Amino acid sequence: MVLRLLFVLSLMTTALVAVEIGDSKNEVVAELGPPRSTIGIGSREILSYGTGKIVLTDGKVSADDALITKSPAPAVTPPKSTPVVKAPVPQRAATRTGKAHWYTNLAHAKSAAARSNKRILALFTGSDWCPPCQTFEAEVAHDQQFAGIFASSFVFYKCDWLRNTPQPPVVEQEVSRARREYGISQYPTLMVLNAEGEELDEVDGTRVRDQRNHDRGHR
Repeated sequence: MVLRLLFVLSLMTTALVAVEIGDSKNEVVAELGPPRSTIGIGSREILSYGTGKIVLTDGKVSADDALITKSPAPAVTPPKSTPVVKAPVPQRAATRTGKAHWYTNLAHAKSAAARSNKRILALFTGSDWCPPCQTFEAEVAHDQQFAGIFASSFVFYKCDWLRNTPQPPVVEQEVSRARREYGISQYPTLMVLNAEGEELDEVDGTRVRDQRNHDRGHR
């Protein structure tokens, strides 16, 4: 299975209007403009806008997960003796769950994946120095809707390489070992692992290259 994540930031803030269940991605973008970010794993894709998120399943707005605000019905104009009453705006709220639990110990993540017969979604990030990492964590990784969609298939593991924040030696060793094992030099990086920790796929996305590692690899 090809897994893909496209992480694109824009300055556009657009209200979610006139989006219907069953609309295609092209119809959503034509109506609302480019999303602030997009993440897709398998058949599902989340489009993030300033006022909410839209979930596509197989390229169509999904009825069970989409957060959609439809356009308001036109105002009804009764006789002059009666006050004007506007029809309410129907809304469909997304099903909410708790935030994703991100393991910080790979061995613990492997054990959880083996017990639950799931794969591991591994995030390699730098939360105190990498702006794209900080944005991804704030808008995607800790989003309740993200957890609700992917927690049934994945155990979440985060390897956070901090440059400016002291960490306990055991944590520093864990982070260094994981970075070396998977050859991480770009941030953020997402990988899909099996319960044994073997890489199955790398999810495409916006990253910041660790220039020091990159230079060492080209000497």
